[in-house]
Amino acid sequence: MGSVDYIDAVNAALDRLRTTGFYIGDFFANHGPMAAEALAKLGYCDEVDGWVDANIAHRDHRPLPKPSEPIGDWRVALGDRNRGGDWVQLFQYELAEAPWRDVLRTWWPRLLPGCAGSLTHGLIRTGHAVRSLRETDRPSELQIEELARALAFWATGFTSLATDPGPGDDQAVAVDRALSDLTAEYAGHYANTKPSFPIPLIHTITAPAAMRLLLPELPEELHAPSLRTMSQVNRELFTRFGGQRASGSTEPIEVDRTFAAMAAEAVDIGDEHAIKICEAAMRENAVRPDARYLSAACTAVDLIRRA
Repeated sequence: MGSVDYIDAVNAALDRLRTTGFYIGDFFANHGPMAAEALAKLGYCDEVDGWVDANIAHRDHRPLPKPSEPIGDWRVALGDRNRGGDWVQLFQYELAEAPWRDVLRTWWPRLLPGCAGSLTHGLIRTGHAVRSLRETDRPSELQIEELARALAFWATGFTSLATDPGPGDDQAVAVDRALSDLTAEYAGHYANTKPSFPIPLIHTITAPAAMRLLLPELPEELHAPSLRTMSQVNRELFTRFGGQRASGSTEPIEVDRTFAAMAAEAVDIGDEHAIKICEAAMRENAVRPDARYLSAACTAVDLIRRA
């Protein structure tokens, strides 16, 4: 048992990452809060502080834009990266006035159509923020602020899908099972495709896994539309980043490592995506065991280590 617990590790990381904005360089998403929370959830709470040290020292963190003017018509401000400070300010105000679950339920249907933006990182960051809030009866100001930042990141990166998911027969959909089908299918695609640039397609696993974290906080009538949107996001991401290199097979690849060993390797590498794919794959496998999750995690860690 380590000397630091999950909530303390998360809060310490969020405190140290407060000066960072949404991006590293011009386009790479700031994974600091997400990976720190995933690292703590994997049980490596004592290692979170050192990981944050390295992340701050070796990443070109860009600051969050300062607020310029209050968000008026939120529809007009969606997708505007220059208004990150304004969006954070809006969500901080709303979270001060209402319970965090109410704010999430209000904004989910507004933000969902643009969840593909920034490789789904707004959705994923929101999932990590909500999980940490759910772990305590007395969320800290840092945890509430992280949800404000996660939702703001989602709003600034809002990007509509190329194809509308369209209506579906929501009465016939078992969403929990279908999410498992989705993450397992794309874990199989990932392991068989072994993409030369390994990062983008990882999100076809981590994004629907993040959605699973969020659905329990949302009205049931939003579950099936959310699944349809996520399915279309995955199709578009795989078309964009898998292309002609994509394998048609989704069968598991035989590996000789365990999830625990993979997590230890990811921590040793220190890469944000290695940590996050291991945590998400382990979590999805716990919901419904499938050998493709371990195949995908092993493939990702191996590819990232060699990159």
